[in-house]
Amino acid sequence: MEDSMLVEILKEMQKKYMFIVEIERITREMGDALSRNDRESVQMLLGMRQDEMNKADVCIRNIECLLSALQPEEGSQVREWLNGSGNRNPDSPIAERLAEKGKSIQLALNRTIEIDRHISMRLSGKDSYYQ
Repeated sequence: MEDSMLVEILKEMQKKYMFIVEIERITREMGDALSRNDRESVQMLLGMRQDEMNKADVCIRNIECLLSALQPEEGSQVREWLNGSGNRNPDSPIAERLAEKGKSIQLALNRTIEIDRHISMRLSGKDSYYQ
């Protein structure tokens, strides 16, 4: 597997990570705004969060494009690392960083989902998306 390709994928993963962390921060702020019953702030934050989600989606598309240039078995292995899993250990420092970044993104996403779940349950109760 070419290190130059892995470096490009890592660059996109870093961008994606930054967007995911921002989504988490905005989601926390939404919870705070809802606690204050500040609907205007919530609406503004929803728009900001959607913008960050759109940016993260661009990174995902870019990563998929880069992965498509790899051999199928290599692409499959890198996908596992990016998803925070994988049976085969990374075989280079760059691959190791990809796997670490994948795990970091998964952790940030899980935290964000928990915050969002709490907000949704508080607002919608039994009609929540998470029920």
